[in-house]
Amino acid sequence: MDIDVARPKAGSLAFLSALSLVFTAALTFATLELPDRLGRWLANYFPDIHPVIEPDRIAEFLSAVRPIGYACLGFIVVLIVGGFATGKKSLSILGSVALFLPTFGYFFASMFFLAGLGILRVPLVPFFDAPVNLMHLGDIAYLPYMALVYPFWQGGIDIRSILAWIAIGGGLLVFSLSVTTWFYGKMQHRETVDFGIYKFCRHPQYLGFIIWSYGVMLIAGLEPVVRAGENPGASLSWLLTSLVIVFIAIAEETSMIKKDRVAYLAYKDSAPFILPLPRVVGRAMSAPFRLVFKKDRPETGKELIGAFAIYSGILIILSLPFVLLHWPADPGWSNWPGYRP
Repeated sequence: MDIDVARPKAGSLAFLSALSLVFTAALTFATLELPDRLGRWLANYFPDIHPVIEPDRIAEFLSAVRPIGYACLGFIVVLIVGGFATGKKSLSILGSVALFLPTFGYFFASMFFLAGLGILRVPLVPFFDAPVNLMHLGDIAYLPYMALVYPFWQGGIDIRSILAWIAIGGGLLVFSLSVTTWFYGKMQHRETVDFGIYKFCRHPQYLGFIIWSYGVMLIAGLEPVVRAGENPGASLSWLLTSLVIVFIAIAEETSMIKKDRVAYLAYKDSAPFILPLPRVVGRAMSAPFRLVFKKDRPETGKELIGAFAIYSGILIILSLPFVLLHWPADPGWSNWPGYRP
């Protein structure tokens, strides 16, 4: 009996979509609930340290963990760069996840910033050690958030937390739908999956991760800061992680073209890369790479590393006004665009 592989069965896709909805709801809940419960448990063993009354204890603790922080950050960089250099994308993915993991340490700003769950932030110690807090060098990432929040705020509506929750749930929904569609395509022995959610985006699983992590970044930035402290947020971690994910997707496309050239090139012409951007915008975004490497897209490990350096540098430069103007002022993004009881 012949099996129709041209079109997925409606019943099977409906079942997989229902499972993805349940999976999305569960992961959305777990994204915030599990860190909360873990943090509350750890708070029993790692009490808060007052930054004014107990500065000596903070200095002592930082002296002990500083080498660990530098070593962790160095290992993460080796994973990311090594993955691109050797073509082992799994290493770069692992490094990007490890780079974003410290974001969850921001969920408990009421605890000492490196106690309890905050110990996840130990790889960020090198950024805190600088004369200015380098974590703000990713604040250009807040522009979409600002554009959506400010008009509602002017109308007396606060959508900050709602927007973060929508991003978390929406990102996980896109991710889970893409995974179930991909599994279905592989069950049909397709080398190139080009149906379902893949009609609208060639890398929906990575798009889902980027949107989900953006929501987590917003939640981290919105955490209340006690004792007039400052929460610099996790924009730099998110920015660099997202860039790594984008270049992993580019590397995967190079591999797919080699495996299934005719089918994948046709699919590439019919669906956008990650976001449906106008061609002129896409050309403008690739211009810095073309200027340096005289080609449209990175293909080798060296080109991927170079492209990552170019675009991370551009985005960090665009974030400099936030750092130089110290904007938003203390306590930072947790209070922008203002306080409303």
